[in-house]
Amino acid sequence: MIKKRYLSSIVAGLLVVSGCNNQNNSVVTDDAAAPNEPEVTTSAVFSTSQASENLEFAKQQYLKMIGHVEKGENLTLRPNCAASPEMICVPRSEEHDGIFMEQSEKWTNGFFPGVLWKLLSAKSHMNLTAEEEAKLYSSAQYYQATLFSEALRGTTHDLGFILYDSFGEALSYDALSDELRASYQQALTTGRATLATRYGDEQGVIRSWDWTPRMRITTMEDGEPVADRYTLSNPWTYPVIVDNMMNLEYLFDSDSERYHEIAFNHAKNTALNHYFYDEGDTAQQYPLSYHVFDYGEFKPGNWQGVGNISAWARGQGWSLYGFVTVVEAMKNANIDLADYPDFEAHVHKLYGSVEHLLEDGLVPYWDFFAARDNATDYAENISTDTTVFSGILALCDKDIEEHLKPYKGYRPMTLDASMMSQESLTRLEGKVGRHGEVILQGDKLLPCGTKPYPESHTKIPRDSSAAAIYAAALYRYALFTDNVAHKQKFADLADSIMAELTANYRTDRAKNGRPNSFEYGFVLAEATGDMGNGGELDTPIIYGDFYFIEANMLKIALDASL
Repeated sequence: MIKKRYLSSIVAGLLVVSGCNNQNNSVVTDDAAAPNEPEVTTSAVFSTSQASENLEFAKQQYLKMIGHVEKGENLTLRPNCAASPEMICVPRSEEHDGIFMEQSEKWTNGFFPGVLWKLLSAKSHMNLTAEEEAKLYSSAQYYQATLFSEALRGTTHDLGFILYDSFGEALSYDALSDELRASYQQALTTGRATLATRYGDEQGVIRSWDWTPRMRITTMEDGEPVADRYTLSNPWTYPVIVDNMMNLEYLFDSDSERYHEIAFNHAKNTALNHYFYDEGDTAQQYPLSYHVFDYGEFKPGNWQGVGNISAWARGQGWSLYGFVTVVEAMKNANIDLADYPDFEAHVHKLYGSVEHLLEDGLVPYWDFFAARDNATDYAENISTDTTVFSGILALCDKDIEEHLKPYKGYRPMTLDASMMSQESLTRLEGKVGRHGEVILQGDKLLPCGTKPYPESHTKIPRDSSAAAIYAAALYRYALFTDNVAHKQKFADLADSIMAELTANYRTDRAKNGRPNSFEYGFVLAEATGDMGNGGELDTPIIYGDFYFIEANMLKIALDASL
């Protein structure tokens, strides 16, 4: 069975998993190379045997993690998880020297069972005993059962991550019981209809968030620091984030004309509105994705990233991977695509951007602009032409570990108080921050005081999860394209990324990772989650492992198809 509905160029009988679908698909092979086209060659940089060894390592790691969780050892619980023993919480990352257990209704909760289903589906590429398979299967079922209710949760756009990367992954496991298969298919059908309700015909996109942006500011109350959220004077009204591109495949994996229309329209408007060019890119060769675009004010920005105009590394991954799925879906579209942009040309531009950005390192800084000499210009740029929602604006040194810094030149910011709502200004009046200074001083807002931060803040984190997403997207495109030269180009960059991740970012090999990550069962070290809120910094994160495992499986499939 082929997991992604539109994957082609896979040899018969080879088990491949990278998305989800339970339908039978005919096997398609590439046309013979034209006389002037080079033959596709397998890489000496990263081999199939290395990919298989990575999968074996991942299997052992997640069996180890399951053991920790079942014994209740080395866990860090979300407060709601600690307060509600009956709640089934899910491994998400390494935080506070433990496996961080996440509460229900979080966007990452599909990735843990998704990893387990991926490993089960890849069993032919590793040494999996009957006992190990049974343990992975029972654990995957247990956590999958917590996600059925998500299919009806219409308040989030993240149903692709939550449902498609878990229930969908399960459908590729050949030993899935008929009863579970039927119930999982129904959950996917229900969730797909729920996701479609978030589409706005007027805007032509799926709305990402319903919540209003707020700035996190810590004040001193009776001698104790108290963090709270404060509303802004000009919040977004119809936000769409680039991550939303990852939900389109969920809609494409249907025969519904309406779902296809929604997905292609969303891709069209994202391509038109979500991209900008670095000021040094005068030829406009390398489009960069904004994280967020407000279709109410019709302004772009970055809720994630160094600043309102910067290149958040994982965002470039969501962009590339999402549009790869769009191109793949075009072959089976149930609507006329004549009035849509050239999505494949867009993918090649995005490839060029990623290749160009990775020239400074195959595993990027969490934001590609973070290590630039003028990074403060991006962080402190409050442009009226963009939305102003970045958490970096109020990210104080006390919000992150003492050795980390988000960007070169990291320092306290002096902001214009007018960016806050009147309600927030009233609440902040006379309040003192953790740095001993009044937060509101005239027309200025000083969330982190004015004193320089300690010189101990030296390390700008990288993001191995972004690199893993790039590799998976590149392999995926290489698998289905009929163009031999393109196949080689995309595969070569993916191989280089995977060689770097394998050699220097696996938790058993990482020199700069956290000391207990290997013992806790994680696969990749040094991922970055939410810098603006000081969360999941320079640490293993489940979705990084998810896409790393996927990339290894796609590498094996690609080499077998040549």
